[in-house]
Amino acid sequence: MSYKRKLMAAVALLAMSAATAAQAETIGFSVPSLTSSFWVSATYGVQKAAKEAGVELVVVDAGGDANAVQQISQIQDLVQRGVDAIVIGATNGDSVAPVVEQAIAAGIKVVGISSPPANKDLSAVVSADHYDMGKLQAECMGKALGGKGNVAMMAGPQGQTWSDRRAAGFRETLAASFPDVKIVAESRLADNRNDALRVAEDWTQRFPDVNGIYSATDDMAAGVISAFDAAGLKNVVFTASNLSPTARDLIKSGKMSCTSIQKIVAQGSAALKAAVDASKGAAVDAEIVTPALLIDAGNIDSVDLGDVVAPDDYRP
Repeated sequence: MSYKRKLMAAVALLAMSAATAAQAETIGFSVPSLTSSFWVSATYGVQKAAKEAGVELVVVDAGGDANAVQQISQIQDLVQRGVDAIVIGATNGDSVAPVVEQAIAAGIKVVGISSPPANKDLSAVVSADHYDMGKLQAECMGKALGGKGNVAMMAGPQGQTWSDRRAAGFRETLAASFPDVKIVAESRLADNRNDALRVAEDWTQRFPDVNGIYSATDDMAAGVISAFDAAGLKNVVFTASNLSPTARDLIKSGKMSCTSIQKIVAQGSAALKAAVDASKGAAVDAEIVTPALLIDAGNIDSVDLGDVVAPDDYRP
């Protein structure tokens, strides 16, 4: 091949590469807090799928479940940037709904994950069976207590679908299957270990005879267990949801009875894929639900966790 032909071929290849780059989708991923083990694992799934799909990913972190204003500002920035789609785990579904409506009006496809925005026209919603996660916790708690006792609920933040559904599954299953297990206290606070620790310290004084504590997440349960250990209160049954490395240690040590889990990594991957497909105009399932599982000391070493949690050494 002559020098001229080689040069023309090289120019054509560069042009093709530039065109491909220009056509590559940019997907935003807005999360409530990357201090949460759930959102760390979800981000791992999203990043893994984005790499496989060859799309650019922009991750923004609101810094806490209570920071709806910060998340709204970050979503506005993604809209201004002109991303093709946004995957959103909402700090508060109602609060972020107006800015999500603006994004959709601008032609940006929006996919909700776990705690979706409260909009009717999302391209898809990806979630676990959160009600069943609460149900599994109630069954574990009721059996561990022999069907009788007093429990308190560290039920998670208000306004987030996942926490509301898990609490409902727990509460309704206890009422139906274990009527002699009574709920004596319930707190609705952010998914935060330190806040859970603070509330649980109060509970050790107000309810020294409590027999069990439900926690919406493992992070919250870790704070609760620390408070009860510090108070010297024994023979209390602790249950939670998700499966952080800390929770694995607590189950193996016998401090936590069980945790109901969801396929968090798989949810992240599914949400990213749905966002890419929607941005291309492809058909997308409106609702994608991953099943719940119960983990205890009997099966913790045998369950495949590849679709459940990020590797221990992963950092978003």
